[in-house]
Amino acid sequence: MENSEQTIQGSKKNPFTRRRQLLMGGSFLAGLVASTTGFSTLDSKPALGKDKDEDDSLELSGKWKKKKIHRIEGPGLHHSALLAYDIDATIRFYEKGFNARKRYGWNSAQTILPNGELFDVVRRVQLMDIGDGNYVEIVAGGTPANQRVGYDIWNHLALRADNTDFYYQRAINAGAKPFNFVFNGKTWNGEPANFILSGDINGQANITVRLAYCQGLDGELIEMVQGNIL
Repeated sequence: MENSEQTIQGSKKNPFTRRRQLLMGGSFLAGLVASTTGFSTLDSKPALGKDKDEDDSLELSGKWKKKKIHRIEGPGLHHSALLAYDIDATIRFYEKGFNARKRYGWNSAQTILPNGELFDVVRRVQLMDIGDGNYVEIVAGGTPANQRVGYDIWNHLALRADNTDFYYQRAINAGAKPFNFVFNGKTWNGEPANFILSGDINGQANITVRLAYCQGLDGELIEMVQGNIL
């Protein structure tokens, strides 16, 4: 106690000594806060850039708040389709590598063509949920990786549409080209059509979706998907 009182008294007598002590203490605290912040943010998500929808403030726990999803008018991304040489191995890869989950799977997609013929695509397909309402669609029937080029890897981009007919026509008006989908010698011209999907789909045996295909300006294959379940 005597030493403490002497120190305080000494500080009062010498204002320069007192100021030095305060500055040293402040520097120490600032350094401590800075070093602590550095350690706490190592496990935090980095800032990816700011826009009007982003809230990058910190919570009391030191974790970043979830970024708000920026939404635009029109169809959003539904899935990218991958042709898999070994579909079961590819499913396991996305499960283990990216924590993806099986969501919907089917073995057959069929529609009635304008000429009355049945157009039936029989092929195993598995939609893998990768978060944020998006999927990777894994389609059986690919070739080994060292033999792949172009559409034999990523087959198409699928957009979620609340009105397939509207967005298909809008794409055509913007310069897209119709795409003829050929399977087992039969051709669907890619225009909007109702397809019945059969398989294990969220506990249901069959669901109906409205699909359309077209090609973009760079030759990319674009699918539009309309359905309440998918």
